[in-house]
Amino acid sequence: MAIRGYYLGCPGWGLKAWVGRLFPAGTKHTEFLARYAEVFNTVEGNTTFYALPTPEIVARWNEQVPATFRFCFKFPRTITHDAMLVDCDDDVTTFLHRLTPLGDKLGTLFLQLPPRFGAAQLPGLRAFLSTLPAAFHYGVELRDEVFFHAGPAATELVELLAARDVDLVLMDTRGIQSSKSLEFADVRGRKPALPVLMRTTGTRPLVRFVPHEVFEESRGFAEPWSQQLATWIEEGKQPYFFMHAPDDTFAPENAYTFHAMLRAHAQVGELPPWPGAPRQLGLF
Repeated sequence: MAIRGYYLGCPGWGLKAWVGRLFPAGTKHTEFLARYAEVFNTVEGNTTFYALPTPEIVARWNEQVPATFRFCFKFPRTITHDAMLVDCDDDVTTFLHRLTPLGDKLGTLFLQLPPRFGAAQLPGLRAFLSTLPAAFHYGVELRDEVFFHAGPAATELVELLAARDVDLVLMDTRGIQSSKSLEFADVRGRKPALPVLMRTTGTRPLVRFVPHEVFEESRGFAEPWSQQLATWIEEGKQPYFFMHAPDDTFAPENAYTFHAMLRAHAQVGELPPWPGAPRQLGLF
């Protein structure tokens, strides 16, 4: 039993709260990645946004996952937020060199650009992408609303990325934004509330989905994505889908539910039986 036709994962590969649920009881922290990779075939690597792993850690990651697994790491914030893609060649070289030992296990490396990165910065994005080595695959996430409405900026962006087979990173926060929970008010404040456009500019569309804390409240948002992924798979694309949760505690359960949705539209294989304790079915 295994996922096929697309990549499914969570943001990060190990929370202590997953022990006894996604991970069997007694799983040690050093075993989290290997256990995670027995279920999912990709991971959204957010840690590189803040700091680079040591070469020893990268080597350890490489040993713990199968050849079919894909790491999707964010470019460091020093490149995307501090330098705004300008005069950061050394940082880019260091980032790519550090991850190169992962070889084919590297999936999409993506730029998460800040809201202040708007239409005026597109020439900088064009220049930056032109310097990146072709050995890797890239994605770009933008947060200025100008790119989400018809107009010159959106057109230029799509043409720029499509010409280089660079994918748009699509973030859907409608689920968490529809929540009224005070517990997750800070999460809503940190997540962008942007229009959702199911568009792709490359061959590996990448979706980041942040649902309501009660996943069933987000079913109306998730179901169209299952249909869209099925279409992309039929077209020969290899989509990535990263399932979140407001604090990521129940991201694995949410991912299992989404995979079941997608299986109704495409032959994407089966996830293994739930590894840990019985799922809390009341969440669904």
